[in-house]
Amino acid sequence: MTRLVRILAAVFALILSLSYTPSLADGVAPYDRSTPEQLTPEHLYAKSALLVDERTGEALLSKNARVRMFPASTTKIMTLLLALESDIPLDAQVTIPAQAADIPEGSSVIPVKPGDEMSFEDLLYGFMLSSGNDGANAIAVLTDGGIEAFVSRMNARAAQLGCDGTHFVNAHGYHDPGHYTTARDLAVMACEAMKNPVFRQIVAAPVYTMHITRGGETVEQQIVSRNSLLQSSEKYYYADCTGIKTGHHHKAGWCFVGSAERDGKRVVCVVLDCDKENDKWYDAAKLFEYGFTCYAPVTLGELLIKARDSYAVAPIDDADPADPEGGRLQMDVTVTQGGDQALQLVAGSQAALSEALERVSQGLSVRWDRALTAPVARGEHMGSVEVQLEDGMRVVAELTAARDVAARPISEPTQTPTPAPVITEAATAQPESGPGETRKREQPGGMLLIAAVALLALLAAACALLAMKLRGGRRRRRSRRRSRRRS
Repeated sequence: MTRLVRILAAVFALILSLSYTPSLADGVAPYDRSTPEQLTPEHLYAKSALLVDERTGEALLSKNARVRMFPASTTKIMTLLLALESDIPLDAQVTIPAQAADIPEGSSVIPVKPGDEMSFEDLLYGFMLSSGNDGANAIAVLTDGGIEAFVSRMNARAAQLGCDGTHFVNAHGYHDPGHYTTARDLAVMACEAMKNPVFRQIVAAPVYTMHITRGGETVEQQIVSRNSLLQSSEKYYYADCTGIKTGHHHKAGWCFVGSAERDGKRVVCVVLDCDKENDKWYDAAKLFEYGFTCYAPVTLGELLIKARDSYAVAPIDDADPADPEGGRLQMDVTVTQGGDQALQLVAGSQAALSEALERVSQGLSVRWDRALTAPVARGEHMGSVEVQLEDGMRVVAELTAARDVAARPISEPTQTPTPAPVITEAATAQPESGPGETRKREQPGGMLLIAAVALLALLAAACALLAMKLRGGRRRRRSRRRSRRRS
């Protein structure tokens, strides 16, 4: 019975929270939760706020987003990101350094003590969920050898992300006049951090059990997240919330950087300097609901066709040199599987469309089912393309030739040259040129041929004379021999 009463009380509290409507006495304009698309900055308690699409960082609603503010413990978003970008493995056993105890009075703690041993993963969970300043100092020393070096890296990373309104002085966010940021910069840091799957996992955890070895004994320590939107037993529970970090001190007011996801729509909100603790929960819920109205579905089939220039063009070998496109063949794309699945994109946003096309291109593979050689006939099946996205979505399409591509013409066989005719002197003799005419010059080839013929004739004549001389000599020798015999 007691359990039933608790459940009914929780449900009643949830109904009250959802039906809550601020009045002018609350310092904000009246707001009807049934029409979240009508949210304006005047409906927010926070003095500075921003709502963005998580994937692209595109602003969906803004209120003083570039005004310099104190971030309080939302600073720990950057601290956790740098810890995860360090070279310390999550399962590495670490020892809490002495600097963990060097924190201002009144700081929130895990708590851990110098000399405690635990896994690096346990330290990160405990630090983030409990907002432990002791854990922040421990992370700084473990990753960079000292707090100053770590803070320097925080500022460098912020600058790298384009956070030009940010300056960190410590790793935890305790108040310092020189420690400041903006809602815009916090949104940028949060969107970058949410790309890390371990970061997403840590900030979405409502509770975590640490294992701490202290004095030779290992004890369990349960840590509950300070994010009430994650706690199903809390009045302000928001089922679609996926993180991220609360913050508060007397100068910063009540702050929250939150994330939520519904049906593929991902948003990040920043609310800074609320006067009351619960105001940040109301503002976050209003911003989330408004954000989800800013999206429209775009099918994977549409995206695949829009991205065709990145994959559906191929050079065709042995194409006719006279081909008007130089053998470059565009394919027609016909979606055959999964084309009706949709991604949720910020409506009318070119940035969101470009990001979605990039996701499609990264998950894309092409298979050619025939050689890319001419000739190709229009409508001929050439291959297929498949896209596999990180969330398991899959789309397949057929690729066919969008036009004909003729093959290179076959060359004629080479003819054996016909020998030049022998040109005689009579054939080469040219008539006298008449009036107004120019005598044609003899061709150099003919002159050479005539010279060769003349030389052959001379050789033949010489041979004939030599033969006659030899025959005459033989006759004289025979005649002398006959005369000797008679005598």
